[in-house]
Amino acid sequence: MECRAALYAGSIAKYGATTPSVTLPGGEAGIPASLSAGYYTIALRAANEIIQGNAGAYALYTKKPDLSENFSAIFIDKNNNPEAIFVKDYKLLTNSKHYFTGWNQPRYGADEEEGGRINPALNLVQEFELLSNNSYKAIPVKDNVGKYIAYTKQTDIFAGRDARLSGTIMLPGTQFKSKTLDIMAGVILADSTIIAGDARGQQKTLPGTTVQRQVVGQDGPIDGYEFVAQSGFYLRKYLDPAPSSGSRGTSSEDWFIRYRYGEVLLNAAEAAFELGQSNVAVGYMNQVRNRAGFTVPLTTSDMTFDRIVHERTVELSFEGLNFMDLKRWRIAHQVFDGVTMTVNDLLSNIGKADKRKTQVYGLWPYLIYAPGTPNDGKWMYKIMKSARVTG
Repeated sequence: MECRAALYAGSIAKYGATTPSVTLPGGEAGIPASLSAGYYTIALRAANEIIQGNAGAYALYTKKPDLSENFSAIFIDKNNNPEAIFVKDYKLLTNSKHYFTGWNQPRYGADEEEGGRINPALNLVQEFELLSNNSYKAIPVKDNVGKYIAYTKQTDIFAGRDARLSGTIMLPGTQFKSKTLDIMAGVILADSTIIAGDARGQQKTLPGTTVQRQVVGQDGPIDGYEFVAQSGFYLRKYLDPAPSSGSRGTSSEDWFIRYRYGEVLLNAAEAAFELGQSNVAVGYMNQVRNRAGFTVPLTTSDMTFDRIVHERTVELSFEGLNFMDLKRWRIAHQVFDGVTMTVNDLLSNIGKADKRKTQVYGLWPYLIYAPGTPNDGKWMYKIMKSARVTG
């Protein structure tokens, strides 16, 4: 708590100079810039008490060989989980439970056919870097000459990314509770005609055939149709894979982690960076990234404010911290500036701290129907913005 509070205070003190309107003469709001180094020092000292084992015996969770499954298990595994420091717990036997899994699981095949309320944005999905060279790159929908790419499997478009991606977000073609997500926006013909529908699992007769076949996924997406994957994605983080966890009768006893060791390492990295100790900061950050599958360590020269912001965004997403981070860094008014986004805005400046995030974009998969051609049965994707995203 001391570490997080001091880190917030240090950043408000340092970056508050860029927003002088967010101060009051009596000090009720705003912190003098002269106090920033002192607060960062406190934050780093407190983090090191934990990192060095003087305050508890905590470590990154690394139980599972599959790195994506490992990341999602941090928020589920209550059995000697070394990462959890302070949690809000639930226990079915004491009738302390919650319905978060029921609200947000893939709706198709789910307990009581309910779910799908949170649909993560493509904006976040593309923030997860390529593992091979630590680079930011938009999800490759088209090739270098602007032609749509045909993928053999739905998941191929996301290959080679930070393992935290599929540990945080359910992607088309992946599984939850041993069921494959049925996310398909429509069927696309060789002449680029799209055949879709307005109902989950809808069937239609395709050209040259006499038998109906499914043209829309049971999980959507259908524009404006609630409780399906309207963005093309579902949430993975926090969802309980236990049987009946998505039913109203049983619900889930998954805990909510308020403080965890991964955040401590990133807090230490940020505090050290702000104190001019980039050589110290990079060591802490690389520990977090190693768990995500990165094999090329960051160097001291890689440590920038953009990098600090990026790493917290992908590691801590949906944990209730990101919005407060944007405010304490005094960049929330830049990220949420009220300006309509274009596709170019979406695809450019990935990894930049002040990248605009005013509108939610999605990524819809289409099954290619082109009998007699190499692409028949493959998948292509289109970037879309829901008609519901109006402001």
